[in-house]
Parts: sequence; C-alpha cells; structure tokens
Amino acid sequence: MGKAYSEDLRLRVLKAIDGGMSKMTAHQTFGVSRSSIDDWIKLCERTGSVAANTTYRRGKAPCVSEEELRAFAEEHNGCTLAQMALAWHEQTGQTKSQKFFSRGLRRIGWTRKKRVFSTASAMRPRAASS
Repeated sequence: MGKAYSEDLRLRVLKAIDGGMSKMTAHQTFGVSRSSIDDWIKLCERTGSVAANTTYRRGKAPCVSEEELRAFAEEHNGCTLAQMALAWHEQTGQTKSQKFFSRGLRRIGWTRKKRVFSTASAMRPRAASS
C-alpha cells in the first residue's frame, strides 16, 4: 500500500479547481489521478477536511478487550492454550481457538514459556582417569 498524498497537495489541487481549473488540467498539472481528485472533493463535502484516513486496521478488531483477556490469563496462568480455550468455553459459552489465545497473549505482552530455568543435564562429568 502506497503513501497517501500530503494534505498540502490535496488542498492545492482543490484550491486550483475552485479557482476555475478543470479536473483534467489539475490531474495533468499536479500528477494525481482523476479518481483521487473526485475522492478528495467528496471527502471535503462530507467531512469538511481532506486529511488522509489513518485509522486503518489489518484484520478484524479484537472481540475481547485486553483487560478481560489479561484477567482471564492471570486466572489461568499455568494452563496450556488448549486448556485456556476449554476454560473460556466453560465460563462464557463462547468457542475460541488456541490461535485466538496465542495471538491475544502476544498482544498483551505475555509469553507461553512455562519453564523459567533450564533443567540440569542428566549426564555426569567423566571421572578423571588415572
């Protein structure tokens, strides 16, 4: 996805059109597409501004708030993702996947790592030979 045109350029194009320049001439002069000019005119009429939309989000919005997920995760701290999914279903009646919990825990800054310290090696050091 490319960068949006600057608000300054948008305003200059619309000012030129308001001053009597045709859309085709503005398209050629400023190097922007005709459809962009039409979109900016509609946007200005609808909102009174030509500022670019910066509130885009990839994918669906989370259906569970971070606070709710954090409280649930703290309550089920030692559970696996599968156990969390089952507990969630029992508490809320909603079915959520393991991937939902994996992504949600990552979103709130939690890791799934269970073992903090490494285990000692089962091998013994070799005895010094005489």
